[in-house]
Amino acid sequence: MIVDYTAFFGGDMKSIALITGSRDTANALLRQLNVFLDNQVVLNVYIIDEGTALPLEEDLQVFSSRTLYDEVANQYGKMSKPQIIGNRTVNYDVLDELVSIPHGTRVLLVNDVEESAVEVLDALLEIGLDQMAFTVYYPGCDVDVNNFEIAVTPGEAQYVPNHISQVIDIGSRVFDFRTIAKILSHLNLLENSSGSFSKMYLEKIIKIAKGLAVSKSELIKQSENLERVINSFNAGLLMYDKNHKVVVFNDILKQLLRINKYTIVGSALSSVIYNKRLLAFLLDENGDSRYDLTIDGNEYVVSKFKITNNEMTCASIKSSKIHSLSIDGRESAIKKGHVAKYGLDDIIGHSEAVFKLKAIIKKLSGTDMTILIQGESGTGKELTASAIHKESARADAPFLAVNFSALPDDLIESELFGYVEGAFTGARKGGKVGLFEEANGGTIFLDEIGDVSLKVQSRLLRVLEEREIMPIGSGEIKPIDVRIIAATNKDLAELVTDKKFREDLYYRLKMGYIQLQPLRQRKEDIPELFEHMMCAMASSRVSYTDELMHKLVSYEWTGNIRELKNTITYMLAVRESDCLGLVDLPDTSYFGNLNEDTSSAVFSESHRSNQIYLNEEQFYFLEKIHHLLKHDKAISRITLSAESLNGAFKRSENQVRRILKQLDELGVISLSKGRKGISLTAMGDQIIQHKK
Repeated sequence: MIVDYTAFFGGDMKSIALITGSRDTANALLRQLNVFLDNQVVLNVYIIDEGTALPLEEDLQVFSSRTLYDEVANQYGKMSKPQIIGNRTVNYDVLDELVSIPHGTRVLLVNDVEESAVEVLDALLEIGLDQMAFTVYYPGCDVDVNNFEIAVTPGEAQYVPNHISQVIDIGSRVFDFRTIAKILSHLNLLENSSGSFSKMYLEKIIKIAKGLAVSKSELIKQSENLERVINSFNAGLLMYDKNHKVVVFNDILKQLLRINKYTIVGSALSSVIYNKRLLAFLLDENGDSRYDLTIDGNEYVVSKFKITNNEMTCASIKSSKIHSLSIDGRESAIKKGHVAKYGLDDIIGHSEAVFKLKAIIKKLSGTDMTILIQGESGTGKELTASAIHKESARADAPFLAVNFSALPDDLIESELFGYVEGAFTGARKGGKVGLFEEANGGTIFLDEIGDVSLKVQSRLLRVLEEREIMPIGSGEIKPIDVRIIAATNKDLAELVTDKKFREDLYYRLKMGYIQLQPLRQRKEDIPELFEHMMCAMASSRVSYTDELMHKLVSYEWTGNIRELKNTITYMLAVRESDCLGLVDLPDTSYFGNLNEDTSSAVFSESHRSNQIYLNEEQFYFLEKIHHLLKHDKAISRITLSAESLNGAFKRSENQVRRILKQLDELGVISLSKGRKGISLTAMGDQIIQHKK
């Protein structure tokens, strides 16, 4: 059957094909999607069990399960339209009855087939509803049902044995947090919906929290149950009471903040959150409700709000890539996140060089002149430009950073100046607004200006002289009001002599000038920089030996502050204790001859991005897999479950299945069908070898 909503919503909107197996599933998912899509998309529903033919001409195809996708793919072959295969979880709106079932109660979990029953069981266990002793039941199975009085079913009540006195129908499963986010993102609706999207899910969490108070006198026990529930969300979540005691702290937040403690609930917030600025934001009851946080080079948005008559505060931390800034402003660039992240307080140090730099920034920020910043790689050129913007009268306007070395020459002009529809082959319908126009009223930071071609230099010179731009393919001249700050790690005067950089552009850029000192020329700032970065990155209080600091101060740091930061990141990741020493320094395979004080560190961003967090349970099973592979033994959920019975983590086959899925998503194992089965990835092997 096809349910076509085009007549209600109009024919010019984007369209979705929602493909499900049954009508009940279709109705549940349809209700869920309508909440988020809010009549902005044409939604056609295809129900396979009713023999629906699938033209599948919609802009996006959303399948309710992997099994259903495989069935459709086998029948219709390769499909041309984009597809999203949904992950489904239990509908949190119907869990009130489940959370009130006494601990240890035997419950029959009823579904139509074994595979579906096991999937529902996994979903219940994954969100922490494990206080019951579940037994899977489906038509034709060999299970003695005489001793059961309670049955739980996802809309398949017709299969429940007749003698069962209490039947809890939790309804069809719905899409999880990540699937909804993928759908909204694909349709370019996430930016406008993310606020209500997140709040809706957090409200569901709070509702479950109230229901989980089985032992009402034990607040900490309630919080631990709630914590397992919210671990299924793709965001770090924190809840604390009016006395700043932690009530909820989920695993994703532990991973983001690199916290290895296992008993956090009930702790003082100040003993858990080591990042001083984040802590100040959380404790400030009258301040902003939003905070931008940077961890290991990744940007996150922290949001907080009061709940339950202001007795509790709930905060979420999630990637800024899926978070709209939701700022009420005139510039769309600000809504896209084009804002200055750093101010004068982020320039750390008390050396003479730092005092002079801050003094110059304060003076230049009071003018509107073009500024050229020169300095070696890693000295903080973008930080300096950001601080100038935040100190200026343009502080509330956009701040856009453009790295010329990261853009091919044929793309630079279209990115900077924009273009009109039909300007060239492949031009976007409706054209594109350039970065200069997006930054109008604010500041544009042109990084690595020394890498730009002479052709683009000519166009930049016109912008500086005339304060106007002309989009590619257009005859219209547009006036702009943009402050330009440029930066380079090259000697522009030498490039001018070599005829590789325009002399007139050089002097236009150098109306205001800042020369950043390399770190080796202000080594007295290294201890303060080191402590500041550790405070920002460490998950607990970390000290260091005098020998380590002497070694760091004596090193030349040709990679400057970026190299120092990477070194600290590495040491914090591999440390064996909360006191850093010489043993924690990177070896020469990463940093050249660091311990001989002669060579620059070589630390790749790819290595940093591959650092991951495994909890004890995950690492236990990673070691088991490694052991079995080493001895050429077959690996399956059955063997891993059997192996675990004599260890610290006794897990059933279904629980092992959940753990394997987590390890696969973390990229430390590979799950394959057929002969290959379960194997260790290079990252997984690296973790095992390092632990040894």
